[in-house]
Amino acid sequence: MKKLQIYFLFLLLTGIAFNSYGQQGGEKKESVDVQRQKQQRNYYRKTLQLDSLKAQQVAEIQDSYKAALKLVVSDTGLNIVAKRARISTLIDSKNLKLQKVLSPEQLDKVIPTTERENLKKVSKP
Repeated sequence: MKKLQIYFLFLLLTGIAFNSYGQQGGEKKESVDVQRQKQQRNYYRKTLQLDSLKAQQVAEIQDSYKAALKLVVSDTGLNIVAKRARISTLIDSKNLKLQKVLSPEQLDKVIPTTERENLKKVSKP
């Protein structure tokens, strides 16, 4: 009987230990996101030779584009044609915002070649 009580006590303590260890994941997730943002800013600073403020602006533009893109892609109420139209609008909006922050040479490094044709069409009067 005493062995059974010790065994259950051991299981209880082990369960509590694993439970408390598993709940530390939220803090780790935040630190991963913060680290990703820092890496992204550093990438823009080095690749585009920007100061920290402009690198932060570029990162925010890209992040808002990605968030909006996820919403459009996950919207089941839209057919493929409507999704493509909205995505095209999002791309144009993102590129215009980037155009206000970056030089043409820097834009060439950030904007994929498939999106550059649309950028030229939009930027012409």
